[in-house]
Amino acid sequence: MRYLKTKAQFMKKYLLVLALFSGLSSFSQLITLKGSFAPEVIKDKIGQITIFSAADSTLKKGGYIDSSFFEVQFNGKLKEDYYAKIKLTGYTDSIIHFTPTEKEVNLGLIQMQADLNLATVEVVYREPAFERTMDGVEVNVKGTTLEQLTNLFEILKASPRLTSPDDERIEIIGKGSPLILIDRQPILSVEELKAVPANMVDRIEIITNPSAKYRAQGRGSGVIEVYTRDFNLQGYNMTINANGGMNTQLKPTANLNTALSLKKKKFSMNVSVGGGFSQRYSFGSSQYETTDGTDRMDTREWGSESMNAHPHLNLKAAYQIKEGHKISVGARGFGNQYNGQSLSTASYFQSGELVSDKVENSRDGYTWLNSSNFVNYIWETDTNGSSFEVNLNYRLKVDEGFAENYNEFQDAGTGAFSDFDISNRTKNRPNIGESRIVYEHVFDTTGWKVSGGAVYNLVYNNMLFEQFNRDNGEWVIDNAFSNSYEYVEQNGSFFTEINKKWDKVSARVGLTAEYTDLDGYSHSLEQQFIDSNYLLLFPSASIMIEPNEKVGVTFSYSSGIDRPQFSNYDPFVRVQDSLSISYGNPYLRPEITHNFGISTDLFYAFNISVDYYVSNNPVSQLSFVDDQTFLVNSTPWNAERNQAIGASAGLPIKAKWVNGWNSIWYNYNFYEFSPIFEREDFSFSTYGLWSYLNFILPADITLTNRLYVGKWGSSESIGNLRANWSMRVTKKFMSNKFQIWGEVQDIVPPKNRYDDFAGNYIGSGNNQWAFTTFKLGLYYKFGRLKQDAHIQESKSGQSGRI
Repeated sequence: MRYLKTKAQFMKKYLLVLALFSGLSSFSQLITLKGSFAPEVIKDKIGQITIFSAADSTLKKGGYIDSSFFEVQFNGKLKEDYYAKIKLTGYTDSIIHFTPTEKEVNLGLIQMQADLNLATVEVVYREPAFERTMDGVEVNVKGTTLEQLTNLFEILKASPRLTSPDDERIEIIGKGSPLILIDRQPILSVEELKAVPANMVDRIEIITNPSAKYRAQGRGSGVIEVYTRDFNLQGYNMTINANGGMNTQLKPTANLNTALSLKKKKFSMNVSVGGGFSQRYSFGSSQYETTDGTDRMDTREWGSESMNAHPHLNLKAAYQIKEGHKISVGARGFGNQYNGQSLSTASYFQSGELVSDKVENSRDGYTWLNSSNFVNYIWETDTNGSSFEVNLNYRLKVDEGFAENYNEFQDAGTGAFSDFDISNRTKNRPNIGESRIVYEHVFDTTGWKVSGGAVYNLVYNNMLFEQFNRDNGEWVIDNAFSNSYEYVEQNGSFFTEINKKWDKVSARVGLTAEYTDLDGYSHSLEQQFIDSNYLLLFPSASIMIEPNEKVGVTFSYSSGIDRPQFSNYDPFVRVQDSLSISYGNPYLRPEITHNFGISTDLFYAFNISVDYYVSNNPVSQLSFVDDQTFLVNSTPWNAERNQAIGASAGLPIKAKWVNGWNSIWYNYNFYEFSPIFEREDFSFSTYGLWSYLNFILPADITLTNRLYVGKWGSSESIGNLRANWSMRVTKKFMSNKFQIWGEVQDIVPPKNRYDDFAGNYIGSGNNQWAFTTFKLGLYYKFGRLKQDAHIQESKSGQSGRI
């Protein structure tokens, strides 16, 4: 009996321990449920996900879905059954059963079934990621994988027909640096592109054939229009983007940007603030020799270091007054503080014999602030897409700079030393005002669209230039080379345009008329040195033929103008150093451009383009070496003509594990010079390759490979073939809300070699300013969004432009 009692007690203890372990194993744990949708499924929508216990249907967790990726955490037990119910407008409810065996469950790509019940379905037209237009290509960012990138600059690099030769600027392939507008306002600096978070971007228009609605000034190189979102979700989103690094010369770089997107009822706001800091080292050498029979030559070597700091602020706010009426206001500011110093040596030869040596120490710097304020009003006059728009814009630039040069010469024959020291100070205050009125009318379903508008621009610039000579260790102003100016430029333009879309053919024709008046007055000379005006017409046209949805062919013509900057007009002599002077030309004429193109798009992906370009009066540099000394004189002057023919092709790559773009291009340029240049007509070729590929790796890791290989040239120089190669590894967390990345830039540091051509001398040189750079960065997005059932967004597609 005692044995049985002891055995019973043992069994009770054993069952108690077993129950205890069983209870421990069934305690609740924090389980993470992940999943994703195709981008077009979630576009412009907000969904709901609720998680239930399969045993008794008790609710475990609920939440919103506002992007293509979602992640929900709930308290649950391993090896128990659950189901998730997903609700999304336009699709039938989806119920997914799952049994977690680990703390993280990934449902993968969820296939949603369209709701065919016409009584409740919301019919929505889904645009492709890239869509051809008569003007170029439209890139839809919202609801696509592009919004998973960190900022607007990264989106542009990943877009078709665009390239970034040095990761510091954006170019349209085969055309050069375009006019970039964000919500109709021109950007003040490329740094603004890096400050706009990707989730704030709605769509981008890459315009290779600018229409009449764009100002003729500068549109020859194309236009990029960026439209930011007017969120249809109430609440806020905030992003933090930071990176820092160092190159092999131990020069640091760092950037920090924060951005906030907010919507409350009819009010929405986007604001970003940040800045950056960088240091740079560069060096180079050159050799120049005369071609006029005087047998003179000089050789130079130099090295420099610089520091640059640039803060920025960008604020845009919009208020939906009522259905179809919206007013937007904005303020932007971008500053820059630069300081640099350099050391150079030069040797001068006559008939192969050394004449003298020079050692030059110099330092320079500038401080400038570029600010812009605007008010924009849009009235969507009907539900077909017609609209009336008024835009007022005021910009103020504050630019102050200095330069000091200390030159020491040694005569090769006598060994005697001599000094030449010079300094200058500049103050620049351009004020720019613009008013713009545009009306666009869409004729119901007939395919006709008519638009027209007027723009007035006023530029007022007050500039001061002071030059100093060094006397007994003190800087003394040289009134003979100092001057102050007032410069006024007025530009008024009117445009009209007609569009028509048939079944397989679309056509557009437009005309821009611009009147320009220039007035420049020198206070030192007490006389007017610029007084000119002219009226010019700029036609444009485009025809797009789409025999089927897979093929599109566009024929286009556009014309434009490039007016000289004020600095090109300034006739006063600028002494750069003891052997280099420059001066402006008040008789410069504007450059008039004409572009004829044909572009073929296949399967909404492949693109082949051919363009013929001609410009009359292109501005080039008239440069001569004095016939008795080594003094170089330079001034801008109009060449006769520049003709160019170019071709480019874009090849997308899209697979499960890799996506991106490969592009190639070739341009042939031919310059014709007037006799004053004392130069032969000049031709050169430029060509290149751009590859931007994303490799999708396991564990939410992406490898981005960016490669640019290109040859460059201009009317004065021809450069070598050079490469810019960078790679980035990005690790994503929390459904892409948090990213950490590392990047190596300029894996093979590019070395620049070039040949220069001038009036009576030629030269060659090399330089390097880019070195292998290692960077680390992070991106974090957070916020709280919810759907507001009482606010209806405009159906015209013209809103959403803060």
